[in-house]
Amino acid sequence: MLRVLKVLEMAWLLIGIFSVLAGSYFFNQHGWDASKWFFGGGLIAGIFFAFRRRQRLKFEQSEKENPNN
Repeated sequence: MLRVLKVLEMAWLLIGIFSVLAGSYFFNQHGWDASKWFFGGGLIAGIFFAFRRRQRLKFEQSEKENPNN
């Protein structure tokens, strides 16, 4: 389970980084109207990354407290 949480966490981080980079590119080339969706996607990916990170840290803490599970 911990491995799956780490993979999901890294996937959201990569999606967020890609979205911000794509948004920056489109902002340079075409302006705000073409890039706002990428920046919004990066924001959402950042929120999901933070949620998954917090979930993984809570899971690791519960594993330390209850190694029998």
